[in-house]
Amino acid sequence: MNQHTRRPQPPVRPPNAKARHGARAGLAAVLVVLGLCVLQHAQAACKLRSLEMPVTMVGLRPTVTVRINDTDVRLLVDSGAFYSMLTDATAAQLKLRVTHLPFGMRVHGATGPIDARLTTVKRLQLLKGEFADVEFLVGGNELGGGIMGLLGRNLLAFTDVEYDLAQGMIRFMFPEGECEGRNLAYWAADTPVSELALLRDARSKSPALRAIGQLNGKDVEVLFDTGAVSIVSLAAARRAGITEAEMTPTAAMRGAGQGEAKAWVAPVGTFELAGETVRNSRLRIGNFESDDHDMLLGVDFFLSHRIYVSKSQRRMFFTYNGGPVFALNAAPPAAAASGAAASNPPPQNLDAAAHARRGVASAARGDLQRALADLDRACEMEPQGAGHFLQRGRIHLAMRQPAQALQDFDTALRLDNTQAEARLHRALLRASTGPREGALDDLQVLDRTIAPQAPMRLTMADLYLRLNRPESAVAQWNLWVPARDNDASLPTVLNNRCWTRALLGIELDQAIDDCDRALDLKPKTAAYLDSRAWVRLRRGELGDALADFDRALDLRPDGAWSLYGRGIVRTRLGDVEPGRADIEAARKLRPTIDAEAGRYGLAAEPRAVPAMAAPAGPAR
Repeated sequence: MNQHTRRPQPPVRPPNAKARHGARAGLAAVLVVLGLCVLQHAQAACKLRSLEMPVTMVGLRPTVTVRINDTDVRLLVDSGAFYSMLTDATAAQLKLRVTHLPFGMRVHGATGPIDARLTTVKRLQLLKGEFADVEFLVGGNELGGGIMGLLGRNLLAFTDVEYDLAQGMIRFMFPEGECEGRNLAYWAADTPVSELALLRDARSKSPALRAIGQLNGKDVEVLFDTGAVSIVSLAAARRAGITEAEMTPTAAMRGAGQGEAKAWVAPVGTFELAGETVRNSRLRIGNFESDDHDMLLGVDFFLSHRIYVSKSQRRMFFTYNGGPVFALNAAPPAAAASGAAASNPPPQNLDAAAHARRGVASAARGDLQRALADLDRACEMEPQGAGHFLQRGRIHLAMRQPAQALQDFDTALRLDNTQAEARLHRALLRASTGPREGALDDLQVLDRTIAPQAPMRLTMADLYLRLNRPESAVAQWNLWVPARDNDASLPTVLNNRCWTRALLGIELDQAIDDCDRALDLKPKTAAYLDSRAWVRLRRGELGDALADFDRALDLRPDGAWSLYGRGIVRTRLGDVEPGRADIEAARKLRPTIDAEAGRYGLAAEPRAVPAMAAPAGPAR
């Protein structure tokens, strides 16, 4: 059971520092004139002015929507990123001019280097202001959920920042008066406040949020990173006494950089930070290395706390919201437990948008019942708000209530037929529950109306395969691939396109190019070798096909499609008995393989193919 406690702390005062209350250049100077809200601090000598930035959770990703050159762009709020970034596809969609980085500059992510470039946005509309000639890095991997880039510390850390993600809000704070050395958790009243000294970095104008915590009693350097979920480095886990026997393998760790890292889940006895102790947790362990941190305290930590970061004091003040601190300790969706009582009572008199933001934040924490209550209220208060029905439909999907979800997506599209996400969700539901023709109709509308480089085209391709429209899947990949030369998903997509073309017997020269490119990126991948072998079999290049099937089976001896293909090649080359043995082995591993292959004219022997609902792209 996950437990959270807090021990009393003596007051900690920062070293003397000159308060920064003068004029701020650039972004800060523009924001100050926008009409800031004044918060009366408990101590009258200190006043806090604030500017609010609404945040919407997409799963466990906090996002904001900005306008770049008059186009809405959804960005991930990433306190772990030193600079804001757009994906290659976003730069292509917005027709931005991209240049090389300054000589000698390199950008790295947690799992490897990022092939980054630079662009300048003519107009950026953020909060209540418009800013000219704002620089962004260009590169990194796509994050899903329609996210088109990152909002990094160069735009987040120009002043004090309050992270209130559980309520769907970030506030830029401007202290005035005698605030130095004060407790700036203005909302806390009598609630205990944790006060934490941040590690200093004199080299950076927007330094990373780093501090010292304790994992099983051992010091660890933590980085506060809203762009990630909490994870501990393998080296730090070992120092904390976590053994390999306690670690269970899980999905590989991936980030903005190229490559991936092995990951595990392990029990952790205690994690301590600024007087708070979290006991009996489960945390992800990642095989990554960093010069400045041992552990990422991710968005799950931010959702379970309300946090004020003082730039001048280099301190963090935070209170505990209640519920699980780490994502792996959250209640499963079916249970939808509300967790521990919050130490900060939720604000009252919310408008519809605030209810919606709080609802999706509760969903991110696994509290679906509370999420649904907030989304119900948002839909009641603003019945013309298409976005509220979209968000409620997602909650119904998470609660395994497809009929209610479909009704909400229908309503969202009736209110606003340009809601691409609602249309995609409806298409996915219609493909599963019917009518399948309706799913195709939705896909065709999306194909006509979204940008050629839109991230959702990858999901559309997968859906076309489920609907037995492989040619349409290839068309979606043809739009997705050109703008993503360095995306980590590229090898998989190239292989999928190669394999589908092999099945259809079309564009075989391009199919070979796809498989060659995928293998250049990941040479020892059995599926990629298998796909190329089938293309070569289609082209009658039996010797080359045999070599690829052999290499694929060396890597994955139980690959049914590779055995089946090698059996066909061996038989055609006159090596009949070994060929038949391969085919029989494939049939034992995959009894439907004759029918699946026969649908594309690839059956081992001429035979009647029984009727079946085989997918367009058989899984291998």
